[in-house]
Amino acid sequence: MATKVEMPQMGESVVEGTILNWLKAEGDTVDVDDPLVEVSTDKVDTEIPSPVAGKLVKILVQEGDTVEVGTALAEIDEGGEAAAPAAEKKEEAPPSEEKEEPKAEEPEPKEEEQPQPEEKPDAEEPEEKPAQEEKRPAAAATAARPAASAAPAQEAPAGQAMSPIVRRLAREHNVDLTQVRGTGAGGRITRDDVLAFVERPTPAAPAAAPGDGQRAAAAAPARVTPPATREAGGDRTESQPLTRIRKLIAEHMRKSLDTSARAWNVVDVDMEPIAQLRARVGEEFRKREGFSLTYMPFISRAVCDALLAHPIANASVSEDLTEATYHHYVNLGIAVATDYGLIVPVIKGAEALNVVGLARAIRDLGERARDKKLNPDEVGGSTFTITNPGPFGSYVSLPVINQPNVAILGTEVVEKRVVVVDDMIAVRHREFLSLSWDHRLLDGADAMRFLARLKENLETWDFSHEL
Repeated sequence: MATKVEMPQMGESVVEGTILNWLKAEGDTVDVDDPLVEVSTDKVDTEIPSPVAGKLVKILVQEGDTVEVGTALAEIDEGGEAAAPAAEKKEEAPPSEEKEEPKAEEPEPKEEEQPQPEEKPDAEEPEEKPAQEEKRPAAAATAARPAASAAPAQEAPAGQAMSPIVRRLAREHNVDLTQVRGTGAGGRITRDDVLAFVERPTPAAPAAAPGDGQRAAAAAPARVTPPATREAGGDRTESQPLTRIRKLIAEHMRKSLDTSARAWNVVDVDMEPIAQLRARVGEEFRKREGFSLTYMPFISRAVCDALLAHPIANASVSEDLTEATYHHYVNLGIAVATDYGLIVPVIKGAEALNVVGLARAIRDLGERARDKKLNPDEVGGSTFTITNPGPFGSYVSLPVINQPNVAILGTEVVEKRVVVVDDMIAVRHREFLSLSWDHRLLDGADAMRFLARLKENLETWDFSHEL
């Protein structure tokens, strides 16, 4: 019996989707919930799983085609003969008793079981940063990889589509996907390819040459050898079509600049009390929750209070400029950088959450955004947005307003700086917070009242009772 796989309804406003990449080919055996195809909507990119076990007998819609919700995408034969291979796959003979050691690639690394590096309280560890996530390399082979391979995970060769699972594994192990040889259909990089790359032997590091400069080298920070020089191969330029997500981002950003009269202010915030609190409770929080306590939940908590106190920063303006809508609740958008573009999932009713609740929500939405598992309704309806370039080293930024919001907050790097406190020189954790705001509705005094309230909250609140 053939079962049709249809384009699902992915959100109230979603009426169609574009086929990005078929993850299975005709004739492949699939299990229930196996990813079949990657689909792009005007909200998110996501994978459609198989509703049944069987054999994919026919693909009805080709890559690049856009179809309406309810359209049949493929047919799966779930008859006895077709489903048998899937069942047999699960009933394979167990490993021989003669093998004393399991294969290195079999266990899936678990984040909570990995040794965590010592947390630096003055550095943000964002849920929004794909290259500096809480997940760290799990295998010793990864840690010993040469400097050229230890850089943040790189994109695969141009034009090659990657599944979210492969991308996640590459991020976890800091694997440069351009160095991985794909063994899948058409040279596609698979999960096993990434794991095999992680486990392959690495050349021993060259011994340090003795000399008179050893004393100076010991005092200076360790430096790495740059990668070998090489000449560019092939064509000097190449053209690639923009992805659907990239087009939507471009349209949204251009529309924002064409729509709003953007102005900007920045305040310098003393984050020392929060930095000390994180140092005291960070390890306990990590053990309890399974991830690190970053600065973002504290900032988000303080932002919600400031927005309720100054709803003019939590408003929207009609396109014909006839009215403004003031929201007495906070749907907080948190910008997340992914390997396929920037996306802004939304914490609905954020004003009702404490620091721990916000930390969990930020973590959950960030992970699902990077794995393309967000629901379309989770990326719309924000009343205010926070973007977090600080962990990338940003000192001061000028973010573009996320329409139809009238303001967006940029959180910058938290660092130790020499400042004057009570007429004395001190070293404190400090952070600049920058606000882009729409001058059509707000004036400078409105923006600064909001920022002043936010600064006061962060510098004076005792957050310990919420942890």
